Formats: sequence, C-alpha cells, structure tokens
Amino acid sequence: MGQKVNPNGFRYGITKAHNSTWYADKANFGTQLVEDAKIYKFFDKYVREYQLGKVNVQRNQKNKVNVVLHTAKPAVVLGSEGKNIQELTLKLKKALKNKNLDVNLQVLELKNPDLNARLLAEMIAQKLENRERFRTAQKIAIRSAMRNGAKGIKTAVSGRLNGVDMARTEGYSEGEMKLHTLRQNVDYATATARTTYGAIGVKVWVSLGEILEGENK
Repeated sequence: MGQKVNPNGFRYGITKAHNSTWYADKANFGTQLVEDAKIYKFFDKYVREYQLGKVNVQRNQKNKVNVVLHTAKPAVVLGSEGKNIQELTLKLKKALKNKNLDVNLQVLELKNPDLNARLLAEMIAQKLENRERFRTAQKIAIRSAMRNGAKGIKTAVSGRLNGVDMARTEGYSEGEMKLHTLRQNVDYATATARTTYGAIGVKVWVSLGEILEGENK
C-alpha cells in the first residue's frame, strides 16, 4: 500500500542505540520526555552552524543531564577557553525554563561527517537555498558519501523544484540500500530547504554495510 517505516525507528534496540538513555518512574517520565524533546529542538537550530550530526541525552539516578554533541567542528562548539560551550549551557537552561537543572554538555568529534545522513541532508538543503540545481546538489552529496566509504546512498527532494507550479519528488541512489534488512546499518535523516518558491523537503539514506553479530551498535 506504499506505507514506509522510518529506517531509524525500525532499527532502534536491534542495530541502533536509542538517542536518549535513562530510566524514570511513572511520576517523572512525562516531564523528562518533554524535556528531552525541548533539548533536541534547541540543538536543531545549531545543526548547520556547528555541524551537529547527532545529539544524545543521558541521565543518571540523581537527575543529572549529560548532553553529548557529535560534531564535525568541536573547536567551534567549545569556543575560546570553553566560553562558547558555557554560553550554550546557559541558553539551554533558559530554553528549558529551568536554571537549576544540572546539565553538562559533552563534545565529541564525528569521525567521518561525510557519512552522516543529517549533515548530508542539511548540505543539500543549504545548496538549494543558495539556488543551486537540485540534481547537482544531490550528486555532490552522493559522490562525497561514496568516496568516503559508504556502501550505498539514496537521496530524494520534493517540492516546487526549479520553481515549477506543480510539486514533485526526484531522487538518486547509488550502491546497495537494503532497507528491509535489520542488520543493515542505515542512517536516515531529513531536512527542509526554505526557498523563494516555498519549502523543499530533503531525505537522505546512507548505508554503512551490515552489522554482524557481536559488533558494537
């Protein structure tokens, strides 16, 4: 019937680890879940500026929150003498409306940003906003991923492409992309390009090969 499951959600707990790692009782679960959603939404604004490929939220039993930022630009996120990370922490507390929250921001460098679906999707979206042709933008992302060791990649853009009156979807793929194989390590992300003709949706799937039994998620 054409229904498609999210490749990330399909693999959580099997070949992918969850982005949030914590346990809460019934009384606090809802509050912490909403707080997590606000944290993810806060860092969505900084994806392009800091090249954030992934954000993880960890909590311990003392309710200390550890936010792990996986970035291609760790020096930019930290800032001179760690000033920028301190400012980010204060802004996050303000966004959560909880100045007493015990939160710590941890910065980790992305080993290969060219294989990160989120950064590739944002790169395509940024090129579309800069009036680059949608075919060229997708092919640049595909070449970049395949050159850096991806087993396969698939991209799709949808909207008023080139400003035409009728919206449509166009995409490209290269290499293998086994979306129904759970042991296949597939990274999936979406982005939105805000153009003068309206919003254009971007989707990127990156296949990193199969995860064999005993390997880390």
